[in-house]
Amino acid sequence: MRLIIQLVGLALLAALGVLGWIWFGQQGLVNNANGEAQGTQAPVRVEVAAARTGTVRDIVQAVGTTRGLESVDIVAEVSGRITEIGFREGQQVSKGHVLFRLDRVREESELREAIAQRDDLRQKLERARQLLEDEAVSRAEVDELASQVEGAEARVAVVRSRLIDREIRAPFDGTTGLREVSLGAFVEPGTLLTTLDDLSVVRVDFSVPERFLGVLSEGLKVTARNVAFDDNSFEGEVSRIGTRVDPITRSVRVQSEFDNSDGRLRPGMFMNVQLVMGERPDAVLVPEEALQIQGAESYAFVVEDDTVRRTSVTLGQRRRGEVEILEGISAGDELVVAGVQRVRDGARVRILGGDDTDNETAARD
Repeated sequence: MRLIIQLVGLALLAALGVLGWIWFGQQGLVNNANGEAQGTQAPVRVEVAAARTGTVRDIVQAVGTTRGLESVDIVAEVSGRITEIGFREGQQVSKGHVLFRLDRVREESELREAIAQRDDLRQKLERARQLLEDEAVSRAEVDELASQVEGAEARVAVVRSRLIDREIRAPFDGTTGLREVSLGAFVEPGTLLTTLDDLSVVRVDFSVPERFLGVLSEGLKVTARNVAFDDNSFEGEVSRIGTRVDPITRSVRVQSEFDNSDGRLRPGMFMNVQLVMGERPDAVLVPEEALQIQGAESYAFVVEDDTVRRTSVTLGQRRRGEVEILEGISAGDELVVAGVQRVRDGARVRILGGDDTDNETAARD
C-alpha cells in the first residue's frame, strides 16, 4: 500500500515538472516576439494624392428680381373715350409712337375758336399801331390790345396742350404689354391702359452683405440663373451700387445688367445670382479625404521620404471634393488620403500603387 502511494506521488511530481517546463517555454517565446516587435515597426500602408493648383473664385450667392432697362405703366391723363389704339400687344414701338387716342372733337373746336379770337385781336392790334402813328388812338388802347393778344395766345397754347393730352405716346423705345382697355372704353385720369418696357437690356436687383463693400465695385462679373432655363446661365456685370446700407439687413442694393437681345428674360423674374468678388488662378487644392479636423485645428499628413509629417493648414474655399489651402501645404506635396487613421507624426509608410491588392483594405482603414 505504501509503495502505491509513493508511486502516485512520483507521478504527480513528474506531471508538475512537465507543465512547468511547457509554461516557461511559452513565456520565452512571447518575450522574444515582443522584443522583435519593439525593435522593428512595420510600415503603414497608405494611399496618397498630390496637392494641385487651380482657379478659385470668391462667390457671393444672392437672389434677385429682373427689371426692364426702362419700364413704365401707360395711364390716361385726362377723361375721355378711346377712339384709336395704335399698337399690337407685344409690339416693338419707337419713342413718340401714338399708342392711344381719345375723342378730341371738343378740344379741336375750342382750338379753332381760340385761334380765331387770337387772329382777330392781332389784326386789331396791327390797325391800332398804324393809327397810333397818326395819333388817332391813344397809347393806352394799343397796350390794352397787346395784352389781349398775349392772353389769346396763351389760351391757344392751353387748348393745344389739352389736345396733345388726348394722344398717349410712347416715352421711349420699347415693347408694349397687354391692353387693359378696349376701343370705345371711357377712361378716367390714372386708368392703366398698358405697359411699356425696354427689354434690350435687363436689370437684376439684388442685395450684398455689407462685409463685401471693400471689394464690391462696378464691372464685377455676375452670373444669373432661372428655373425656366435650367441649362442656361446669363452673364452680366455690376452696373450700379446703392449709396446706402439697409440698417435692418445690413446689406447694400446692387443692380446688374444683362444683354437680352434674344428677349428671353422678362421683368419680374426670380433669379439666383452669383457675384464673383475675386479670383485666384494659382490656389492650392487638396482632396477632402486628406484633411483631419481636431477641435479648431485642421491638419494633414504630408509624405516625406517614406515617413509622414503632421502639418497644420489654413483652409479657404470649399469645392466639390476639394478644399483650398491658404497656408501649410504647397502644390506638389503628397498627402495621405487612405489609411489616415492608422498613421502618426513621424510614422513610416508604404505607398500603395494603383494595382496593389491591398488598396481596398487601406481605403477602408
